[in-house]
Amino acid sequence: MQQGEQSAARPSALDLAGFAQEFLRRNADYRTQYRELMRHPADSTPSMAPEVMARRWGLSFPMRSGRLRG
Repeated sequence: MQQGEQSAARPSALDLAGFAQEFLRRNADYRTQYRELMRHPADSTPSMAPEVMARRWGLSFPMRSGRLRG
């Protein structure tokens, strides 16, 4: 059994981040918005920008690797 299958089989074994990931992975609205954003990344309107979408879904990335480079 693979990692994802184990997590899906035992939801109580997930930590908070794992639970959140499973929630979003299974959420049809999130998947639709993500697909649209990936389909037209350069044409993104401000409301579909990756940062706005991340905030909309409660995601944060405090240690972005691009910001660490000088």
